[in-house]
Amino acid sequence: MAHLKAVKPKSGLPIHEEPQHSYTLPSRLYLDETIYEQEKQKIFYCNWHYAGHISQLSKSGDYLTATVADESIFIVRDQDKTLRGFYNVCRHRAHQLLEGSGNTRNIVCPYHAWSYALDGELRHARNSENVPGFDKAEFCLQPVRVDTLCDFVFFNLDPDAESLDSHAPGLAQDIQKRVPELGNLHVVDSVSLGSAISANWKVVVDNFVECYHCAPGHPDFVSLFDMSSYQLDTYNNWSRQLGPKTQPKNTAYPFDSDAPIQSGAFWYLWPTTTINILPGVPNLNVLSILPLGHEKTSFSGHQYALEIDQNYDIRQQYLNDILAPEDIALCESAQRGLKSRSYDQGRFIVDPDSSGIAEHGAHQFHRLVLSALESAG
Repeated sequence: MAHLKAVKPKSGLPIHEEPQHSYTLPSRLYLDETIYEQEKQKIFYCNWHYAGHISQLSKSGDYLTATVADESIFIVRDQDKTLRGFYNVCRHRAHQLLEGSGNTRNIVCPYHAWSYALDGELRHARNSENVPGFDKAEFCLQPVRVDTLCDFVFFNLDPDAESLDSHAPGLAQDIQKRVPELGNLHVVDSVSLGSAISANWKVVVDNFVECYHCAPGHPDFVSLFDMSSYQLDTYNNWSRQLGPKTQPKNTAYPFDSDAPIQSGAFWYLWPTTTINILPGVPNLNVLSILPLGHEKTSFSGHQYALEIDQNYDIRQQYLNDILAPEDIALCESAQRGLKSRSYDQGRFIVDPDSSGIAEHGAHQFHRLVLSALESAG
């Protein structure tokens, strides 16, 4: 056995503020369930998360539901046409109130039929009139913050959270600049690029915010985009990858050389939201990277378009059948590798020009995670 090399002890190397000098997060932050419990409080329950689109909530009574970690919420258009968000929990015995999306004149719990107005006020609790001292005002629904960005609807469980514009300055303007027909796009389909990926949520974000892996991992993607012109830029709480030069004839999916969109863009909004456009007819995906536990993650959301046409089907087939399985395999392999005794931290590859294949987007994400976990409270 003397010829075997000893496994190097865990080192705790620095996550430097400059990506060129930084190591990656220690593996335990991806594997330890107690870290995930901390992330619930310090990341998921105090940041903005995507829920849907304003067009899904156009009429009084329209609602949609969303989740983050262990919490379920719903957003509804009330009688005064105000958007309101609430925890999706009955104040009687904690049964879930609503599922999916739809329209309702009032919110009735399926368990014991407590009824709530669209503004969250408890209207009726069966037989409560015979309970001494029962006060309906004590059992109104618990609110959550709601905000919009480019007509996308977000929620935040922190009642004191800053606005989306303050959280991600410049993001809305950048999306508006780069997405043709943005105001006319509407939800045409639900999309899941991975309903239960066997990897920590941070592994999935790591994979999304860099294209260093694209050449070896996505041969069709790099036939679609000219990687010599690919760009990656980081901003306050968000990053953006741009593929300004594309090839209409490629192995991913064909598109017309005179199509309205001739480039690609991939935005990441801390901590869970991705927004993407691909070459072809006007289109946009908004997907959430959400934990299902400390080693399970979903990657799903909505597809936006003007209409479903042949180009839409071909593009979605590439995403669903080729690109997504490639990324899922990469993430799940990385998660398995993080458990090895031989591994703790890697090193970011960031060239002097911070090119499009450098890993400064992943470095930004690691710094955000570390900052959140080290915050007080």
